[in-house]
Amino acid sequence: MGSDTLRSIILAKNPTLIFGASEFLLAFLSLGPTPTFVPLILLLTVLRIHGLRIACRSTRILELMCSWAAVTVGASLAHYSSATNALSSSTQSFAAVAVMSAITYVSAILPFYADIRLHRRLPTFWAQVTFLPVVWATTWAIVSHISPVGRLLNWSPVSTSHPFGWLLPYTGPMGIDWAVGACAALFSEVAAAWLMGTSNDEQPAQLFTSSTEAPQSNKHSRSLLALGTLLVALALPSLHVITPARTDTIFHTSPLGVACALPPVHKGQHPTLDDFITETKKLTSQAKVVLWPESAVVFNNQGEREVAFEDLRKNIQKSVIGVAFEESVPQDPSNPGGSRMRRNGLALVHEGQKKGEEVIQYYKRNLVPFTESFSAIPSTEPPAIYDFELGPPKWATKPEWSSPPNYTRPVPITSSICLDFAFSSAFSSLNSRPALILAPARTWDSTVSLAMWEQAKSRANEIGSMVLWCDGGAMGVSGVGGGGISEIMQLGSGSWTRTISLQFPFDQRRTVYAVVGDFGVLVLLVVIMGGGSVAWHLPALSGSRSVLQAVPLLQRLFPGRRRDQENLIDAEVPGERQSLLR
Repeated sequence: MGSDTLRSIILAKNPTLIFGASEFLLAFLSLGPTPTFVPLILLLTVLRIHGLRIACRSTRILELMCSWAAVTVGASLAHYSSATNALSSSTQSFAAVAVMSAITYVSAILPFYADIRLHRRLPTFWAQVTFLPVVWATTWAIVSHISPVGRLLNWSPVSTSHPFGWLLPYTGPMGIDWAVGACAALFSEVAAAWLMGTSNDEQPAQLFTSSTEAPQSNKHSRSLLALGTLLVALALPSLHVITPARTDTIFHTSPLGVACALPPVHKGQHPTLDDFITETKKLTSQAKVVLWPESAVVFNNQGEREVAFEDLRKNIQKSVIGVAFEESVPQDPSNPGGSRMRRNGLALVHEGQKKGEEVIQYYKRNLVPFTESFSAIPSTEPPAIYDFELGPPKWATKPEWSSPPNYTRPVPITSSICLDFAFSSAFSSLNSRPALILAPARTWDSTVSLAMWEQAKSRANEIGSMVLWCDGGAMGVSGVGGGGISEIMQLGSGSWTRTISLQFPFDQRRTVYAVVGDFGVLVLLVVIMGGGSVAWHLPALSGSRSVLQAVPLLQRLFPGRRRDQENLIDAEVPGERQSLLR
């Protein structure tokens, strides 16, 4: 009786209020700067059941608008802390986030609409239940390529909240999105079976209206069982703990000291060039790669920049310094005397260079909407790889380290800047795998910094590399990620060093995802969707099935001998008696 009452309340008495409140709460819990896996799956499950319920109702437009408002408000409140200081006015910041959240909801609801309208045209139950995951992953791949903030507002969980992170080098973020969509499809089918059941749990519930549909129900159940088994199998590798490589040996690894230069910040003041140079000289005794945060110093012209680099080259030993700078350039290169704009860049400086020989490694390609888009110039040049010649550590001899004449080991280094990491195509132009990614950043809030830190780690894992993240924001996080490491070293100002270990000899072959890209992954997902015969021809599993039927919730996924059950949906509403299950 209790189950019937609850089902009646959800589907018949107060459905709009219950679905709206549930979507608001789950959106608030799951759609912040760092989305989490379980609340996100629950949100998608509720949205799919809600969509199936209202698909044939005359009030579907009104209920869809209520859902849109509930999710938008929930997502906007989840971003409130990060949005407060984004613009000069907190009201403007919150309004901008609300608008972007509302647009993102439209993108998120399209896969559900396609699933409800098109899934019945697919030939097998396996294809029908895996159609939503494919469309879900494809939608977010498209959105991330056209959105000005990349994947930042995507409904995709952060790497630490789910067990599918090991897929990144093979499928990239599309594989994670597919797993999210698959979990939502599976859970919504189970939940719909419960909603269409009865209070009598002693016999399996009959969800279909004719005896000829029982075999189809059996195939449906086996497809769901196959999908659940696949998801469990994909989650199992996460149980294996990947430990970082040793740093006390030089035979199969190359120990490398890395550092982030974050001078102490005096109230109301920004660290000067001299502050960064002084801090860098302290770090070079322990680190061979030192990175400055985004826009660490400002140059008004190229001559001023070269003078600063010449001063930096003194007493930095054999380290390479990643200098993140902001420079003023003419808006129109053909008119040097005209209006000027700024651009963010990263240069690699070391003692062997002469004046003007510094390597301008990278200029920022994606600008933060509103705060940078009107005052800065984006670059169109992709990142490149620079081979840094790493000498032996103090406790190893030159012959032990490498062969003559240089006695050095090449370390391929590339770079990107802050928001560029929100785009999965950030390093798609590279023809080989870098060992280290330099990632200067400057964020305005710790939640934004954490979100970007997660994006940077994902990009590093996708191409099989490691990232040195150096955030100069007042509450920014800095650390090292990738290669079995996910370590935040500092919050706010304060320089730090860490020794990492790189593979030797370093394998510069690209990962599977770096080679095939999103299109190749999409082909794979479509192939999986077309593998319906796997679910159709599974063994009867009679013993396993009887065990599953002992669980009341799972009983409803299997056909029984009972006749039609009373439908909890009001029969007076046109189309309302359509089963929530296919």
